[in-house]
Amino acid sequence: MSYCNYIPMMKEPSRSLHQNYHDNHYGFPIHNDNELFGRLIVEINQAGLSWETILKKEENFRKAYDNFDIKKVAAYNEKDSERLLNDAGIIPNKLKVNAAIENAKTILLLQNEYGSFEKWLEHHHPKTKGEWVKLFKKTFIFTGSEIVNEFLMSIGYLPGAHSPSCPVHMAILETNPMWANNSNNMNIETFIEKWIAASNAFDIEKYLSFYQPDAVLDDPSVGRKFDGHKGIKQYFDNYFIGYNTLTKQVRLKVIDEENAHLEVLFTGDFPEGKIGGTFAFEFKEGKIAFVRADLIH
Repeated sequence: MSYCNYIPMMKEPSRSLHQNYHDNHYGFPIHNDNELFGRLIVEINQAGLSWETILKKEENFRKAYDNFDIKKVAAYNEKDSERLLNDAGIIPNKLKVNAAIENAKTILLLQNEYGSFEKWLEHHHPKTKGEWVKLFKKTFIFTGSEIVNEFLMSIGYLPGAHSPSCPVHMAILETNPMWANNSNNMNIETFIEKWIAASNAFDIEKYLSFYQPDAVLDDPSVGRKFDGHKGIKQYFDNYFIGYNTLTKQVRLKVIDEENAHLEVLFTGDFPEGKIGGTFAFEFKEGKIAFVRADLIH
């Protein structure tokens, strides 16, 4: 179950605590190096503990680590370490305290070389989760797979923070998170424009090139599914070429890099002459893997 769907099932005061993080912080880009460092600190400290424990202690972390000021934390000495290890308001773990200090020193070096911690992240984007984990392990300490994954999802560098149907997911898309600008991802808007152009040109070979070989097209309005290029060709021959059907895009909603919802207007030689329609797409490796078509009368 996703974080988005699990929160409504929580009881108070846990629900409000998680809802605030979910609605206002999780997955949203951060453009301040100290805040990026702070998020890394709390993700490291979450290891082996519940996220709720960290949320409850977040303000304590901020106070204990000088508002996550990288320069100040990098200059911490043995006395500061001792202070942190005796602070019951945070997580008095020697390895985690040491990680905060040493990683602050590392970030100072990255700022000197790249201009900022954020620019270092941008420089290495895009990467797969595995590639990011290798880079973080090489660069920082106490940065295992789950810590890196959660850190990068939480700041918009990896997708998956929210369910595609979650309203916050759409709000995050409007902030232009880095994962949405992955050069390895397909440009869905351009893809759909070309797909419609091939359809309107009745270019069946071009039209089929937009689909995976084993793609499935499900159209309840005609009462069946069409499997693979052979089935989809039959569908296109019968209902597009057969009726001189032209498609006009009305609205495209990109849900994430693998899903999109398209509203269209069809005109052709069918009895109504003009009718609305929708397509729900699932993409895989830059092509359509599944599409559900529905007519709107």
